[in-house]
Amino acid sequence: MLWAAESIYDGTWSSGPPPDEVVDFELMLATGWTWQELQNTPWYVRRYTWDLMLTRRQAEQDAQERANRRNGA
Repeated sequence: MLWAAESIYDGTWSSGPPPDEVVDFELMLATGWTWQELQNTPWYVRRYTWDLMLTRRQAEQDAQERANRRNGA
């Protein structure tokens, strides 16, 4: 699992969606859910939380890139 996480975090992952374990870890980290809370959360809630989290991260990255271009970085 560690190799998959390293590949995802360094941007070289090209094997489709990330493994469920990585998604679970990221959801727990972002939401503060415990393992039990994560397990008690319906699948569809986990899915749209993941999707919204990725959308927010992409928007933040895009905004930072625009700011860097404006500032000549």
